[in-house]
Amino acid sequence: MNRGGQVEIHRFGWRRVAAALGCVGILLLGGGSGIVAASEPAAEHPTTEPSVAEHPAPATEAAPSAPAQPATTTQLPAARLAARSGDVDAVLVIDSSGSMKQTDPHRLRIPAAKMFISLLDAKDRVGLISFSDNGYPIVHLTPADKQHQAQLFAGVEKVSSKGAYTNLHAALATGHAMLKREGDSQHRRMLVLMSDGKMDTGDFDKDQALLEKIRGETIDALVADGIEVYTIAFTEASDMPLMHEVAKRTAALSRLASNDRELHEVFSQIFESAKQPDMLPMEGGEFVVDAAVEEVTVVASKAKPDVEIKLQMPDGRMIAAINAGKAVRWFKSEQFDMITIDKPPAGQWHLLSSDNRGDKAYVVTHLGMDARIGEAPLYANTEQTGEAWLHDNGEVVVKAEILGQTHFNVEITQPDGAKLEMPLADAGMNGDRAAGDGAFANVFNFTQPGQQKIRVVAKNANFQREKALIVDVAAPPVDAKPPAAEEPAHETPPAAEAPKEEPPKEEAPKDEAPKDEAPPAEKGMNIGLIISLFVLVNLVVGGAVGGFIFWRRRKAAKAAAAADTDADEDEADDKNKKKKK
Repeated sequence: MNRGGQVEIHRFGWRRVAAALGCVGILLLGGGSGIVAASEPAAEHPTTEPSVAEHPAPATEAAPSAPAQPATTTQLPAARLAARSGDVDAVLVIDSSGSMKQTDPHRLRIPAAKMFISLLDAKDRVGLISFSDNGYPIVHLTPADKQHQAQLFAGVEKVSSKGAYTNLHAALATGHAMLKREGDSQHRRMLVLMSDGKMDTGDFDKDQALLEKIRGETIDALVADGIEVYTIAFTEASDMPLMHEVAKRTAALSRLASNDRELHEVFSQIFESAKQPDMLPMEGGEFVVDAAVEEVTVVASKAKPDVEIKLQMPDGRMIAAINAGKAVRWFKSEQFDMITIDKPPAGQWHLLSSDNRGDKAYVVTHLGMDARIGEAPLYANTEQTGEAWLHDNGEVVVKAEILGQTHFNVEITQPDGAKLEMPLADAGMNGDRAAGDGAFANVFNFTQPGQQKIRVVAKNANFQREKALIVDVAAPPVDAKPPAAEEPAHETPPAAEAPKEEPPKEEAPKDEAPKDEAPPAEKGMNIGLIISLFVLVNLVVGGAVGGFIFWRRRKAAKAAAAADTDADEDEADDKNKKKKK
């Protein structure tokens, strides 16, 4: 029994050890496979996080890829952000409903429209439509040159305030039809819609149906034909959401001119957006004309209607509307004066009696400047690149003797009025593509969503130039961050496979080829190590257990042999005792 008991104990112990070995092997294999599986997700997800935190550029690099996608209404503003030249077909669609008597009692929309027409080039064309219950063409597309200016001005004067209703659908449809029928496909085509009210045909159900039609097929058709719709609301009682929607979806601007003083400034902004004219920086009423300027047009704001605007020439002489010579065209209105001077003398000019609010100096010159700010779509807190370059007769200026003495600067006025300023450089860094190529650049972030007013200024001892841009910046979309993080993950996937062992590798994302080889090597090393550990542990444990069993069996055998010997001796003693007795 003792032997049997000991044998049973040994057998049970062997089974338990075998089971333990199996468990150890399973745990090792399971633990090893767990390590390998964990390393793969670690290479996908943690890699993207450090790349965004330490290298924010990839998130920005995703933005330029947007224009390569199919065209959408959110991408159309990119064309406006780039420097734009060329001819324009513009149709002014002006509200003539009776309510305009209250919202524009002095009919200031008339001189403002005339200013817009006067600022256009001779190759541009203008059409006029009056609308109330329907749209009524007044002047079909007509060249905006000096020969036709009187005809266009007379058409603007015909706009009344006698209509009974405000049919915004008819206004857009009539303007669209005129541009589609008469417009030049090589021209930039645009509508300027001015209204003070909401959709009102006298039938509520019809109003709702027409509003749905505007938001659907009307805007879609305008976008499909590449027509921009600039909207001007004369009062906050206007259908502001609709006006904003129409403008935004057609890649244009929407403005509120709630008082008389703002109307000509709104038209100036529309002109700047449509034509991207070259300008001279104006500070405190002063501006510098250089020899390359062929014509300058000054828009001067008035604090009061009876203010007399004057210009002081570089030689000190004063000119005003009453003594302007043949080379000067002077347009007067209650809120602004517009003065155009052919071949102005070079030097410093002074604008006198202006309120210095919204003053502009537009020029015709062979030495111009182009500018581009960001790539659509524009989001706040996303890195953007600002660029500017000079061109002489269409050729980019690259002469070091000129550019070396020219300073470029960008000023951004944010929605809350705060200003951001930054210099531009042609140094091949910070957004600049190549040093010495004539394009000056820098990187920046729009810190606020909303509409941004941008001034790009180039100053040289011999000349000065300015570009005015207006861009709409959206708040970052909720789902914008994950897509931006996925792209860097594909570019540098191994960067975080072993972040604790080799953190410096995250700082060199360009070494993609060596890093691509890292994952197979690491996985192979883990598997080999696991197999080696498994075999070694089994050998060690197996040897130890085998030795232990052998030792126990041998000891038991000796004990059994000793027991048998003692039993034999006891039996012999018993026999001897019996014999003695």
